Amino acid sequence: MAMFSRCKKAELKDAVSGQTFAAGVSIGPMDSLMIAAPITRKVEAGTPLEIKFLDPALGVVTCRCKLTSPLISRDKRFAVYRCQVLEKLSQEQRREDIKIPITMKVRVAHRRSGGEAPAVLCNISASGVYLGTSLPVQTGDLLSFTLPTADAQIPLTAEVLRAESRADLGGTGCGCRFVHLAPQHETQLRAYIFQEERRLYRQQKEA
Repeated sequence: MAMFSRCKKAELKDAVSGQTFAAGVSIGPMDSLMIAAPITRKVEAGTPLEIKFLDPALGVVTCRCKLTSPLISRDKRFAVYRCQVLEKLSQEQRREDIKIPITMKVRVAHRRSGGEAPAVLCNISASGVYLGTSLPVQTGDLLSFTLPTADAQIPLTAEVLRAESRADLGGTGCGCRFVHLAPQHETQLRAYIFQEERRLYRQQKEA
């Protein structure tokens, strides 16, 4: 699988103004990495430059790259470059910066009591979740549930960091962090959050 195969967005700097702008990312023939920049932006092809890839699985990855001469898209809006990654400069695992609102009912297992009960998820990130439940939850308890997405059933275990009275959520509101998260499940969770973030963004733009 090509590097950044899940990535759809990158950030570059305009060679003239120095301003950061968003560009599209895709995988082309022979697993080549493609960058689509607005035609109004000045990008220096053939010269090493830094590109920040916003990848749902890898996080924010900054690389030194070289771009080929561009092809102009049919609608004349984008210049499309083939991108060669020369060196990875940094990687930030964006664990807490993307938190999306969610209203989803799941069934939660309470490790300490062995009980199970319905719960409602209120928001979720790659590092944790806020949920409401009728279970007698205390700080330090472990709650397990499965997050259903279009692509996978993601098993999650969350440690309760704070518990507060929330009658509107069935009794107790719990701020939790995920623990014992397998790499493949973290990748699936990040992909889901990234997709939901983009969907919510589109809805806001259309509203």
